[in-house]
Amino acid sequence: MTGPVWSEVTAVFGGRMDPPHRGHREAVRGLFQNPGIRNVLVIPSASPPHKAAQVAAEHRAQMTRINFGPSQLDRLPNEIQVDLLELTRSQRTPLRPSYSFDTLQELGTRYPRLAFVLGADQFQELPTWHRFPEILSLCHWIVLQRKPNGSELAQKTLQLWSASGLIEKTQSSAWSIRGSRFFIQTVTTDAPDLSSTQIRKEIAKTGSPPPSSVIPEVEGYLKLHQLYGIRWTT
Repeated sequence: MTGPVWSEVTAVFGGRMDPPHRGHREAVRGLFQNPGIRNVLVIPSASPPHKAAQVAAEHRAQMTRINFGPSQLDRLPNEIQVDLLELTRSQRTPLRPSYSFDTLQELGTRYPRLAFVLGADQFQELPTWHRFPEILSLCHWIVLQRKPNGSELAQKTLQLWSASGLIEKTQSSAWSIRGSRFFIQTVTTDAPDLSSTQIRKEIAKTGSPPPSSVIPEVEGYLKLHQLYGIRWTT
């Protein structure tokens, strides 16, 4: 086998969504073209072990629903579902961090073919994640190569892992994870170079998010609830 049949795969797109932005939206949209997945589960993180969220989980959940729903700008594919399993699990075990390993184990009982989506910068940091390298054997991995240096970061990590024996190149563009039936696939993305941190800093500085960084519906929610110090403008 040279790689997954992507049209049978459910992609898992996670993150703090603090706030969700157009980069998230466009990254998810692009997955339906490259690598051509079947559907996407968008999962807002509860309390990621690496970073603390800035606003309440309820706000992040609602903004995520809005960000991946219909917009006056355009529409996304219908095969996108927001799943709050991490937030629900956090309510049951509030003292335990939100580990992707736990999430993938739980999803694996519901979906036979999964792929976890992450950016090239996150991919580079994957060895610091809980239960690495065991986590690699829970699903496929889709690495988004965002400009300007996403491809360079991803390829550097792949070469390091190949040299260490974790993965090996296949006849296709995918890399096989040794000791498992799963693969790593890099894909380019047209998602804009945005980050939630950048948006929060700009709101704190100017009272508004950067132009075109969030869809109008998310900006309206930010203003309605006065999140991150946003100010109403006339």
